[in-house]
Amino acid sequence: MAINRLFFDIETSPCLGWFWRPVYQTNLNYGNVIEDAKIICICYKWNYSPKIYYLKWDKNQCDKEMMIKFIEIMHKADEIVGHNSDRFDTKWLRTRAMFHDIDMMPDFKSIDTLKQARQLLNLPSNRLDSIGKYFNLGQKLENEPNLWHKVWRENNQAALMRMVKYCKQDVNLLEQWFDKLNKYMKPKTHATGIKCDCPECGSDNIGLRGFRVSSLGNKTQRAKCKDCGKWFAYSTNQFKLK
Repeated sequence: MAINRLFFDIETSPCLGWFWRPVYQTNLNYGNVIEDAKIICICYKWNYSPKIYYLKWDKNQCDKEMMIKFIEIMHKADEIVGHNSDRFDTKWLRTRAMFHDIDMMPDFKSIDTLKQARQLLNLPSNRLDSIGKYFNLGQKLENEPNLWHKVWRENNQAALMRMVKYCKQDVNLLEQWFDKLNKYMKPKTHATGIKCDCPECGSDNIGLRGFRVSSLGNKTQRAKCKDCGKWFAYSTNQFKLK
């Protein structure tokens, strides 16, 4: 059994509104908004395939059909993976799904690589582009001037495809970053459901690495997969290794 991981990233439009002066910390209320922000495009890939797919809003800049398609894709994933996705991408998707009255699961098994970076590491910067440079994984594409304006206000289809290309590179970099980070993270999903097997790849070719006993007397076996290198642990209180 393989874990179906969905790597994804979105690009959004800004709100359109009116204001009196472009000064620092201009205060606007919702009455100043003429047009609400939307999702422009979604790029995604599965961990078992090299292909990066994309969805985009339609020629009228409506994101409903794109949302219907992507929510269905999300529902097939064992884990969804993004960088700052818990705070940004997934909330955006849920908001637009609710706006269009699209059915969406209330929770996903999410791996936010920004959260993991902050929790596990002490990097100079936790931005995805900086992480890519730090670990020599690559970097985000340079953002051309006025790209969002061309896509959003001019409805320029060629510019939209350049934005899709930009978003695709983010997904590519995201997966490389996840692969680098993964063996340092605790597993969220188990590949086989057999707790002495490797939760990442399902192998039973594991090396035991001692025990840990909690203050309550719960005994945990530490282990490392000899095939994929994943560290994990499992309770031995009601289980004995043959």
